Amino acid sequence: MRIAVVNTKGGVGKTTLAVHLATMLEAQQATLLIDGDPQASAASWAAWRREPEIVLGRPITRSVNPTTVCLAGRAVFSEGAEVARQFAHTVIDAGGRDSASLRAALLLAERAIVPVGASTLDAAALTDLLEIADLARELNPQLRLRVLLSRIDPRTRDAGEMLTYLAEQRLEVLDARICERVAYRRAVGDGLTVDELTGGRRDAVAVDEMRAAFSEITR
Repeated sequence: MRIAVVNTKGGVGKTTLAVHLATMLEAQQATLLIDGDPQASAASWAAWRREPEIVLGRPITRSVNPTTVCLAGRAVFSEGAEVARQFAHTVIDAGGRDSASLRAALLLAERAIVPVGASTLDAAALTDLLEIADLARELNPQLRLRVLLSRIDPRTRDAGEMLTYLAEQRLEVLDARICERVAYRRAVGDGLTVDELTGGRRDAVAVDEMRAAFSEITR
């Protein structure tokens, strides 16, 4: 399974989703995480993840670690396709703008997951991405694009307005939702997933959200 997490807009939770998908897939079978973003946020997360965590005075290392590589531009497809043959699954975190890396990710992937917020800016960026995805399908007809509402404020009705817009565009929208929660920032900043947070930092609702998204994306 090859999954690209893409959007031409930044700040929609692409890296958060990508690293969670890669870790949860790695727990099942060997998984490759390709960081195609010049900011290399996913690669930073992977490096932090491999640093031992001190628990009760003893170093603890994480046993589930997706293999992570940084590729840029056309190499996301050309080199990524070669490396991906060694893995059961591949997750690609493309940068938050129209770039050669993003376009290459859409050529490599079987499934494209588009995290979107609920603002007018998100809708405008989605229009740009759909045009790019249409071009990608000419060379990669197996590509399936699905939208995930992400970083949603559960206290507002913005999500309903975005759902109306997405329906008008005849886009496939996941039932799962990822809301704006501190737990996601804490987890990614520590090289973890929300499921790995413990004690007072653990957010059971965030865990359920991400598990639901994972189940639906990989089904």
